[in-house]
Amino acid sequence: MAVKTRRKLGMHEKLLFDTIKRQAGTLEKANVEGIMNSIEAGGSAVYITLKADGQAVMNIMDDGRGIQNETEVQEFFETFGTPHSESECTTWKQFRMGRGQMFAYGKNVWRTATFRMTVDIKNWGLEYEFESELPFVDGCHIEIELYNNPIGCYPYYSMDTYKEAIQQQVRFVEIPTYFNQEIINTPPSTCKWDREDENAYYLFNVGTDLLIYNLGVFVQKIPASRAGMAGVVVSKKQLMVNFARNDVISDCEVMKAINEVVRENRIRKTRQRRRVLSRWERQATMTDLRDGQQDVDDVKTLSLIPTAQGKHVSLDFIRKNRQQWCFAPNGSDLADRLMERDQAICLDEALLTDLNYTGPKSAFFSWLTGIDTDRYGNDDWEKVQRLYSDFDAISNNISDNYATLPDKKLTVVERRIIKVLNSYPCWGGRVINLGYSERANAWTDGFSYITIDRSFLKRLSVTYSTHCNRLMTLMAHEMAHDCDTRGTHVHGPEFYENMCRILRSDNSPTIHNCDFRERMEKSKMDEKKAQILAKEQKANERVEKKLGIAASNK
Repeated sequence: MAVKTRRKLGMHEKLLFDTIKRQAGTLEKANVEGIMNSIEAGGSAVYITLKADGQAVMNIMDDGRGIQNETEVQEFFETFGTPHSESECTTWKQFRMGRGQMFAYGKNVWRTATFRMTVDIKNWGLEYEFESELPFVDGCHIEIELYNNPIGCYPYYSMDTYKEAIQQQVRFVEIPTYFNQEIINTPPSTCKWDREDENAYYLFNVGTDLLIYNLGVFVQKIPASRAGMAGVVVSKKQLMVNFARNDVISDCEVMKAINEVVRENRIRKTRQRRRVLSRWERQATMTDLRDGQQDVDDVKTLSLIPTAQGKHVSLDFIRKNRQQWCFAPNGSDLADRLMERDQAICLDEALLTDLNYTGPKSAFFSWLTGIDTDRYGNDDWEKVQRLYSDFDAISNNISDNYATLPDKKLTVVERRIIKVLNSYPCWGGRVINLGYSERANAWTDGFSYITIDRSFLKRLSVTYSTHCNRLMTLMAHEMAHDCDTRGTHVHGPEFYENMCRILRSDNSPTIHNCDFRERMEKSKMDEKKAQILAKEQKANERVEKKLGIAASNK
């Protein structure tokens, strides 16, 4: 006969050990845990020091309540996961697991009241040393002999880098927080905010992302493309966060209320005040239109709709222009020519994917605006629907020509390729540029320039050596011409003699095949570094200017 019993699930010691070791992915997150504990203990200030000469040692000190007796040592220090009582200060406390983040990075010596607790999980595992009846210490002093010196390698290349990382984490806590005797926080109550309610402080439309702070401590960075705006939100109430404290749980009621404020700002105030929208605001606006959360009359004059040229036009422009239109690949030469000649409005076909539209392309705007032309008989949008044409059908009528593209019309990659090509000393004074032609992959006037066809360049992938070879061979071909190659030209004996001479020369374009990819990668990294530094600097300047943070707090 079957026997039925009830049993209790348990936890293996290895799970606790892994939880201690793997809670915090970075040292500053572990450091922040100590800061939060100090604030919750009622300290009037928190002092962090880091000495990185020789043995790296971190100290975290406060004058708060500390641990009062051996019972509390057992329940709150020795045991992980003890539930919080209603009488406790639980500003951030949710799991009673956070001290493990500090244990993971070094040998911890905690000194509080008359006790000393020493934890060294690297050498002792889950055992710790407990001492009592020592001279009384006010508050809690934590000394951590770090297992590895963090300064001088990724991601903390200097002490300033680490200070900035900590500062980002605790930027808006209320009580004074010091790092190596320098204050690193700014109480939110002293800042200038766009809005404040019972749930949070709000700063709208500055920076590059939406930064969320849980009672002053950084939780997460939401991409502006998802939030629909950039800015800063500092909660006044505890947010429900995940175990790693890097995301807010979806059913957090406080965050739901905050999201409504963000959404309200995005839909109404932001768009009334700013007529030129950022990329993420355009995306959010069109999503709201699609979902019926935005009135088309409020945004019909904004430049929302991306063209294949990378520009943007308004719904009113589409509706009133009475011009044939189509969807085309972004950056298409043919679309560019159609728009330059005012033959058609070529919209970026990626818009269909971005908004998950799968219906007839001609009915896109009726779908986006929520206007059913068959039902409501809107004449303007009916005409727009009838003016739709297939891109291939329109582009078949383009005539042949040769044209050079200005630098401002080049894509980032195109501009980088042209820059790298022009850095080589093998062109005999000819300038390399980009253009378009339906007849030639490249052309030259024989002495002052060589122009590469954009569509030819698009078919190449410069990460492949064979494609680099095709490009450089094409360039050698054009160098062999000493006459204008637009239209009809002859490959006679002189041309082939020039071609052989160039290919055998020590300064032949083809000898640069081997380092072209390397130069491209270096140019890309240089551009990216410059952009990141400039972007971060401008974002921080805008945030601090808007908040009125004094330069001394930087």
